[in-house]
Amino acid sequence: MIDTSALTGEMDGSFNGLHVLMADDSTTTRRVFQARLEELGITVTPAEDGEDALSKIEAHPQKFDIIFCDIQMPRMNGYELCRKLNESPWFEGTPIVMVSTCSDAREVIKALKLGADDFIPKPFERDLLIKVIKRVRA
Repeated sequence: MIDTSALTGEMDGSFNGLHVLMADDSTTTRRVFQARLEELGITVTPAEDGEDALSKIEAHPQKFDIIFCDIQMPRMNGYELCRKLNESPWFEGTPIVMVSTCSDAREVIKALKLGADDFIPKPFERDLLIKVIKRVRA
């Protein structure tokens, strides 16, 4: 078997020290996402929905390197969270990646118009996750 870890950034430690926030109302999705990211050396702070995510981000605005956010959540959906973050004067430069089971082009365009930097469809593949992380950090 060919070792491709050097191509993904795992061996060079390029993801070590990253801290991301993952907002998703599905406990299962948060756990799977967290496990995949922790395998790469990334610290994950989970949030149950947009309101939970916003309160964690407001409490520590410089703490997170990337925000991953599901689109469909109760209390505050991902679109609203993305809009609020991008309208906040204290929130600048942190990439937002929307995550959703719906990969309809209109959903992706709406997310990007609201200030998202990228989009990952669920269920997400590990390789795609790695590519997106590298892309939004470039």
